[in-house]
Amino acid sequence: MRTGMSSLLSLSVVSATAFLLACGSTASNSPPTTLSSLGTSLAGDVTVELLTGTKLETGMNAIYLKLTDASGNPVTDATVAFIPMMYMSTGMNHSSPVYGPPALDANGMYRCDAVFQMPSGDTGYWDMQVTVERPGAAKVEAVFPKMNVTDSGRSATFLYTDPVTSVATKYVVSMNFASAPKVGLNPIIISVNSKQDMMTFPPVDGLQFILDPQMPSMGHGSPGSVNPTPTTSGLYSGKLSFSMTGPWETTVTISKDGVELGKPVFKTTF
Repeated sequence: MRTGMSSLLSLSVVSATAFLLACGSTASNSPPTTLSSLGTSLAGDVTVELLTGTKLETGMNAIYLKLTDASGNPVTDATVAFIPMMYMSTGMNHSSPVYGPPALDANGMYRCDAVFQMPSGDTGYWDMQVTVERPGAAKVEAVFPKMNVTDSGRSATFLYTDPVTSVATKYVVSMNFASAPKVGLNPIIISVNSKQDMMTFPPVDGLQFILDPQMPSMGHGSPGSVNPTPTTSGLYSGKLSFSMTGPWETTVTISKDGVELGKPVFKTTF
């Protein structure tokens, strides 16, 4: 599978007109003040360092790639691609949605956003693969094996079957906070991608949402949420209301043209 990965990179990267960065359990437009290194790997004579805000979790994660040459100088002239790969214990391997491709930021690092739909564990593990192509040089690849992705409760999948055509479509959805959850209104980013095949997850546009936060342990919900609206391809912004601290379950009803596609549930505790 890995030997043929370079030919699949163009299929795994989803284009977007803007990057919305996720740092651990949050999503914002600004990079974090500190980054955590997840390791380094060689791509030919280029050293690739993989960084993120805190740790890798299910949901949307900001991925930062720091490239240096053999002399330790920053590499800023490369075309970079990033691909996560989940190697399942069943032998069925797949990628995940990636909003990119990685672009050079003001700090001289390449960044993109990856939506991990499942955690690492007994069912499988994630490899992160990076290809680097510099002007006049051959494309080279770095691999970060068996990266740990924890379960944040911010990602869900569901299947919708068209009643007319009987065509079934799998959707990958994430709900991400702009800052740590708190009592009151919380800005959120929701990403929605469909599964075209095991490597391809195009963004889904033209959707409508209803947010319903509930606290089952207390038997009540919280009024005042602002339902998400489109920002860029596959991404929607809204505000989620929490009336108190504790464990919350938010049902997100997703529809298109008046047809309900699914109602994924996301868990949040603060």
